[in-house]
Amino acid sequence: MADLSQSTPALQPPDGVIPNFDNPPNKNYIAQAVVPLCLVLTTIAVFLRVYSRIFFIKKIGVPDILMTIAFGCYIVDVYFCYRLQENPGAFTHQWDIRLKDVSGILFPLFLSASFYIGVVLTIKAAILLEWIRIFIPSGVRNRFFWLVYGVLGANTIFYIITLFVMNFACVPVQKNWDPLYVGGSCPIHATAVKISSAALNLCSDISILLLPQRIIWGLKMSTRTKAGVSIIFVIGIICCLAAGFRLGAEIESTKSSDTIYNTASAMLWALAEMTCMFLVFVSPSGAKVFNDSPIPGQLALSLESLKGRFLRRSVSRMSGSGQASWPRPGMIMSSSQADSSRTFYHKINNGNGSMILTTIDSTHDAPITESTEYLKDLQAVLTPGAGKIIRTTHFETREYYGEYERGLVEYEGYDRQHPWAKDRV
Repeated sequence: MADLSQSTPALQPPDGVIPNFDNPPNKNYIAQAVVPLCLVLTTIAVFLRVYSRIFFIKKIGVPDILMTIAFGCYIVDVYFCYRLQENPGAFTHQWDIRLKDVSGILFPLFLSASFYIGVVLTIKAAILLEWIRIFIPSGVRNRFFWLVYGVLGANTIFYIITLFVMNFACVPVQKNWDPLYVGGSCPIHATAVKISSAALNLCSDISILLLPQRIIWGLKMSTRTKAGVSIIFVIGIICCLAAGFRLGAEIESTKSSDTIYNTASAMLWALAEMTCMFLVFVSPSGAKVFNDSPIPGQLALSLESLKGRFLRRSVSRMSGSGQASWPRPGMIMSSSQADSSRTFYHKINNGNGSMILTTIDSTHDAPITESTEYLKDLQAVLTPGAGKIIRTTHFETREYYGEYERGLVEYEGYDRQHPWAKDRV
């Protein structure tokens, strides 16, 4: 080890620039905004996936195990991002760092690259296996099946080789992050490895994004389903953009010796890319949670109820001002008929997932009651002639079948009628 003074910078500063070792300028505000946002989004996504598999599907598969491994590596990478903010700070120029401190800063960055490989290797494998589970019926071996497994195998081989080459580019390994290490050699050019791996990683992201597009858009889907698929597609595009910017950051680093400054940009783009991968993987499960959970339905009913109360208050104000209000029996038939006949108003209550019709006698002056059914247009109702239709009501119900619901409808023969849907969610 060379004997270094406390004033030796890790990089020769530009002309006229004085190194600031004690309080180096940085751009921590960028990392302070990006890192927590990515961490929150990824944590919510993983929670939705775990919640869906445990409480709805009640089954844990290989993709879920891979996701867990990826999330563990992701947390470690987030820790390294926070450590970079702490010392020396994100986007800190290397001439504002003492040479003797560089190895302690570069070592976590060196480890961060390895954990990044761990994340993308496992989460991409999880995504591809999920594509097979969703789009390929059990036992079918079509072209899409072999394409997915081909990409999966190529990804696995590529990332394992990249991980090995990155860690053993220099001998001994310490020389990778310690510029003061005397002796040893670096037979592999580390910069070339970073750029080539970032380029191939971008190609991998694009291939995974494009693989299922022909199948997805060839399906007959509702507008709501198409909207959900479009969201996943947009997230995939953002993921590819992040990978492209990371490649640009790696290329930019070759034009400068300011390694620590350039590494911050690559780390943040890599974090954004990993976050998007988790969102793509979890999106189908997240959609199932919101479709199957009673909470969104109860929330919608609550909003409808509040809207109904507001509308009924408006009706009451209109009635008090002498304007026409809800038609009485006499508006439906003549007075003589009203004395001998009874009309009924049906209240619908779908709060518990079933439809219950209760008959309310409307010939008496019963108050307007709480209901999920109400008029859409509160215009003044003119008195119609006898026997005229004054209103029609449209009823609509939907049924969603999955592994959770299938046990409730076995008597309907769902599995027999749809054998291809076995083990589908």
